[in-house]
Amino acid sequence: MDSEVRRTLSELEEKTYGFFLDFMTRIAKVDELVEVGKQFLTGFHREVEMFRRPQLHKISEMVDDIIKANCTNRMQSYVEAGCKHRNQNIQNIIKLHSCEQGLQGHLEKVKVLLDELERLKEDATSLARMTNQSASLFLDKYSCESMRDQVTFLEEEIEPLHLQEKSMSYVTMMAVIHGMLNLDHAMQENIIQSINLSTSSSQLESYCLMWDLRPYMDDNVMRLAWKYVP
Repeated sequence: MDSEVRRTLSELEEKTYGFFLDFMTRIAKVDELVEVGKQFLTGFHREVEMFRRPQLHKISEMVDDIIKANCTNRMQSYVEAGCKHRNQNIQNIIKLHSCEQGLQGHLEKVKVLLDELERLKEDATSLARMTNQSASLFLDKYSCESMRDQVTFLEEEIEPLHLQEKSMSYVTMMAVIHGMLNLDHAMQENIIQSINLSTSSSQLESYCLMWDLRPYMDDNVMRLAWKYVP
């Protein structure tokens, strides 16, 4: 291979790697946002449960007997108010509104990063096509595979691909990770759109669990991708 051609290909591969590093930097930002979003979701769950807590005289017979034996005007007013203080209710509403705003803001911020990730992926793909004539056929076929097949392909073939063509390895991982993140974001959006004051406790617990587990994100793929980052 002519030295000039070899130098050009090396430069293109270096640029592709630069796109990959920028891509992974944004992945780290997405992970941070997901963690913050989890705090908003668990906060929403906590505040909703505050509204649902049982009245004191319904907790147990013993507590009911104590209230009846010491039923001052102040205690009577408290029980009649549903065992809730007005200021406490106001604080609950404020916190719920803050959690809802935080979750909506989370969706918007992640969407911005997903758009940036897609642009980086497309830029890297264009360079990969330039560095490898067979890349175009491979990428076209790859983009049509199911998500599960893509992840399996990456896990089994990433090392051979790395030896054959570094730029192809970076693009392959970027494509798979971007697809997983889109599914993860769609799940979070569905959760946020589904929750309200009438959402059952069991549903909220399940939503919090799914948010934390991130079932569409393959840990093996992510660990593999981070190995390429200094």
